[in-house]
Amino acid sequence: MKSWTNEFMAETDFSVTVLGCGGALYAHHRHPSAQLLQIEHHKFLIDCGEGTQFQLHDFGLSPFAIREIFITHLHGDHYFGLVGLLSSMSLQGRNKPLTVFSPKGLKAVILPQLDALQRDLSFSLRFVEVPTEGASRCIFETDELSVWNLPLKHRIPVSGYIFREKQRERKMLKEKIQEYGLSIEQIKAVKRGEDLIIGEEKIGVEELSLPTPPPRSFAYCSDTLYLPHLAKALEGIHLIYHESTFTTEREDKALRSMHSTAAQAAAIARDAGAQALLLGHFSGRYADLTPFLEEARAVFPRTYLAEEGKRYEVPKVRQNTMDS
Repeated sequence: MKSWTNEFMAETDFSVTVLGCGGALYAHHRHPSAQLLQIEHHKFLIDCGEGTQFQLHDFGLSPFAIREIFITHLHGDHYFGLVGLLSSMSLQGRNKPLTVFSPKGLKAVILPQLDALQRDLSFSLRFVEVPTEGASRCIFETDELSVWNLPLKHRIPVSGYIFREKQRERKMLKEKIQEYGLSIEQIKAVKRGEDLIIGEEKIGVEELSLPTPPPRSFAYCSDTLYLPHLAKALEGIHLIYHESTFTTEREDKALRSMHSTAAQAAAIARDAGAQALLLGHFSGRYADLTPFLEEARAVFPRTYLAEEGKRYEVPKVRQNTMDS
């Protein structure tokens, strides 16, 4: 899948593969919500609608690398595929632990179904309850990245998720290590971005090292009423996925069902200063998705439609150019 910039066309180590982009009902060959997010060696499954395991298989994506699953809310089109996926993982002998993040209630739904199979899983399974109210907070963290919940507003409690890379250390210039005879502690200080005092001379960090690319980010905004204040929480996000169940002509329906339109999703991306927007969760009443793209691009030009099986890449350097 092409990046949205002309300069970065090759596969990157930060990408989103769409497994399902449809709404509650299967229609027009669009499956329920699911995405696979890869950030370097980390692979996260976000939502797990019915048939997710088959989509993973058909697109040549192994579920065994997934260590964390993030479920946004307890409407079936966002988690009905979970029991099947867990069962298949166990049948294939998975032994790596798995953690499922979700709003309250998922554990009480999933465990009885697994118990009914009368077979213990071959791996440890842990559930983590995610807050759906209040301020966004960090719910998962590694040395390379952090994941934050994002309270949204729907008919039941729902949380989106923000995935952020951490700033990498600066890259040392090897010739400077030899020139100044730097110690391990001095090298560590430079990598942290500190200047050095050698004798009576101050050596600037820019002379000793090179900067690393700025951290990248991805936000997943699942089923939600249009919330203008989200733009502040999403400020500067590189790629935003935002549901767009309807077009503006059915804005009244979006309001009643607590969903968003394509134009409203685009307004969020525009006001957040995002690099790009990915639309999805399309209502089954639409066979042709062209109106979604036209409507959104009138507000935010760097908008793309979620297409199942396609990978959307986040380049290491922000650019303003776009693919046509």
